[in-house]
Amino acid sequence: MAATLTLANSERVRYATGSIMYFAQGIPHGLLGIAIPVWLVSQGVGPGDIGSYLAVITLPWAFKLVTGPLMDRYEYLAMGKRRPWVLGAQAGLTLSLLALTLIDQPAEQVGLLMLIGVLINSFAATQDVAVDGMAIDLTPVREQGKLNAFMSFGKTIGWAATAAVTGVLLTTVGLGTTAIMASIVAALALLVMIVIIERDGERTLPWSKGVAASVHRAETSFRAVFKELNTVLWVRTSLIVMAIMFFDGLVYGYGQALMPIAAVNLFGYSTAQWSQLVAMMGLVGAVLALSIGPAIDRMGAKRMMLLAVSLLCVHAFLIAQTQHLWQNTLYVRLMLSIWVLMLPIVMVSALALAMAICKSVNSATQFAIYMSAANLGHSAGSKIYGLVAEKSTYVQSYTMLSALFIALIIAILLHRHQAHDDSGGKRKHAMYTVGMGSNEAGMFVSGAMRCPKCRADMEPILYEGTEVDRCTICHGIWFDAGEIEALKNKKAAAALDIGDRKTGRESNAIDSYDCPRCGGAMVRVVDPVQRHIWYETCGGCNGSYLDAGELKDLSTRSIADFFRDLTTPERR
Repeated sequence: MAATLTLANSERVRYATGSIMYFAQGIPHGLLGIAIPVWLVSQGVGPGDIGSYLAVITLPWAFKLVTGPLMDRYEYLAMGKRRPWVLGAQAGLTLSLLALTLIDQPAEQVGLLMLIGVLINSFAATQDVAVDGMAIDLTPVREQGKLNAFMSFGKTIGWAATAAVTGVLLTTVGLGTTAIMASIVAALALLVMIVIIERDGERTLPWSKGVAASVHRAETSFRAVFKELNTVLWVRTSLIVMAIMFFDGLVYGYGQALMPIAAVNLFGYSTAQWSQLVAMMGLVGAVLALSIGPAIDRMGAKRMMLLAVSLLCVHAFLIAQTQHLWQNTLYVRLMLSIWVLMLPIVMVSALALAMAICKSVNSATQFAIYMSAANLGHSAGSKIYGLVAEKSTYVQSYTMLSALFIALIIAILLHRHQAHDDSGGKRKHAMYTVGMGSNEAGMFVSGAMRCPKCRADMEPILYEGTEVDRCTICHGIWFDAGEIEALKNKKAAAALDIGDRKTGRESNAIDSYDCPRCGGAMVRVVDPVQRHIWYETCGGCNGSYLDAGELKDLSTRSIADFFRDLTTPERR
């Protein structure tokens, strides 16, 4: 099959592919995490079994951080750097969904259902890591925000549509037919990925014609990464953030087990009604969560999360203390809707809180650890509810949920954001692209600040108390506001500007991109003293990017520079 669509060449292909693959990731969550639990309740399965089921099937998402190093180590470059992993994971997801047809008596086969759920989510988590890696590798900085919005929206639509549809199908045609239909939709996403390649000239399939268009890059070893992480991971602020992420996952997991059971057994909801409510309010909550970025910037992630968690704490306590209203259909629908609506806002605030303390040199791995803490908490929360549910009333269950929220509030109050790093230099705020997709926090995280010219990681370089970011490949340098003036001398230039001038001249031709620090528009400027030196400055944060060789050029003034100024045309 001849491929006509190339990710590296078309932003539309990137947006469409990201949306479709994230939609496919949403299928397991909508079916396994929303529709099946409430269906099991209607089949007479007890809270303990449902709590255990939710706890176990979540575990693959908690350990997906180990997949990245494996992808870096084992590549088949003739088909692209990440695409073989995407294809393999999506094929596994498609086939593993069919394994659900083995379930004939759900009430008696919960253990088998758990194992199949783990298998399905293992492929889904692997596909998530591979798609994120492919997006980071192929997407220009200026497109990251837009791509992330498409991917997040795709995943939200995926799990919401799956939950709504499968909630009806489970009660009308059974699990076997529902699984087949879910597998068919996943297979369609696989077919789309088959006809798309990463770069021109690559193979669509192993037996197709084509050659590798990228080269293997030796990555930092897993051991070295964690050695570096030890300097930032076990400090007080980081430990508090891990506690916050764990408790955030804990209350989500506890609530995810409690809410569908209460919806059916206590409030009289059917499988279809609960699935449709979660789908509808989940969509609204996801859109609302994606729109609160400016509010988080103004209030701070800590205050926003504290506000949202406090509201949910009051919400859980009110449900527990208003038994006389449990027969009121409007009241119950309102309270259940608030729960679903508020969860994405809490998660987005938690993500922003965790990202704010990530060091740019190892932020991707550091952030993955925080997310693992959240997913482990999610698993533990579901299991805890399963253990206590059969020994407590619903009033006690909701009261315990409010108590868990209080523990989360205490952890948030203990958080103190550090303004400076351990080396005494100025702390930089790494920029990330984040989207809420579901409880697994499916997202596109750039990790380290990336070079706006060649897309490689930039590493922080500390020089006499001032930290700049230098590209690890083309050696261009990012300066925050005021840093060029402080470092525009021969000694600093010799230490920092180590790149090849020829490479710098080639990179200088790229002058249309967004700020890698804040995402603002970059303005083309000319040095007022040496008019042959062209670089770009952000109109928002006033940071500047210099190509390799330009800092050395700025720090010196020669006769040759005088003639260059005369012959250099006006910059447009």
